[in-house]
Parts: sequence; structure tokens; C-alpha cells
Amino acid sequence: MKRIFFDMDGVLAEYRKDCTERDLAQKGYFLTLSPEWNMLRAMMRLVENADALGISVCVLTKVYPKMFRYSVSEKLQWRDKFMPMLFDSEFVMVNGDVEEKSDKIRELYGEDISSDCILIDDYNPNLSEWIKAGGTAVKYVNGINDKNRSFIGARLTNEMTEQEIYDSILQMIHTSSPAPAAA
Repeated sequence: MKRIFFDMDGVLAEYRKDCTERDLAQKGYFLTLSPEWNMLRAMMRLVENADALGISVCVLTKVYPKMFRYSVSEKLQWRDKFMPMLFDSEFVMVNGDVEEKSDKIRELYGEDISSDCILIDDYNPNLSEWIKAGGTAVKYVNGINDKNRSFIGARLTNEMTEQEIYDSILQMIHTSSPAPAAA
């Protein structure tokens, strides 16, 4: 079974270019992030069709409870507002202070990451770590994070429509390798 994991910050929710660590620590920061609507709607369609497609869909987001104490509660509130159809098991928070995303998935599923585990993320270190663990990584280009095109591999972009994102992910699911990088 293919497993599709979506990062939240910078993928499903906006990435604020000029924010500081102080901003991230403020009450209301995570709760007021605007949705990346095309990506969010494509993900919701995948969730709705997961059984028929033979896939599982999950949000996989890092939180930092020591530095950003509101990150846990506000990400849950954001989920409830914009992704109410998700079960708790489909919204996984990773304590970024102590673990990587692949570690959390190994813990949850009791097995290693494989190429059937696709992570859609905007942050190159997360993507590199996922590949190193054996997974398939897809870069989400949100208009801010890919100026030098340092990630080599498949891409989805914020310029794509909901349908284009959905179709690209379906192509990844139905082939042994990710869809080609978006232009």
C-alpha cells in the first residue's frame, strides 16, 4: 500500500518568508496561517478516495513544544478548522526536538520506510532525511523555498491547480517512481 504523507507548514499551510523564531513562539502564529488551497483540496480528494485508490493519506508535521509552546494546540485547531475529515491517526505530530519524521513513522507502523512511502514537503533537510531512510520525497515549491533548485527530484508547485496536483500524485501512486519535476 502506498502511503502519502503531507507536511503542514509551507505545504498545506502558508510559509511566511519573513517570520522569526520570536514570531513562531507567539500565540496565534500557527492558528492564523492561511491554507495553501490547491494543495489542501487535492489532499482532501485523496483522503476521500483513499479506500478506492488503495492508499493511506496522512499529515506529518513537526512541532517544537519547548521553543514554540503553542505549536501543538494551534496545529490541532488549524486541522479541526481546515481538515475536519481527518481522523487523529491521519494527523501525526512529530516532536522536532527529539525525532525525525521517518523515526515517527517507523514507530507508528512498526516497519521501515520504503519507496511506497511518499513525503511531500517543502524543506530540503526533511526530504533528504526521508530519502536516506528509504522513502520517496517530493519537493513542494511554495514560491519562496526553491530559488536555487537545490533539491533534485520530483516537484509539485503552488502554481499548479488542484487538479494538476491531484493528477500528479495519482501518477506517483500508480507508477514505481515519482512524477517528473514540474517546470
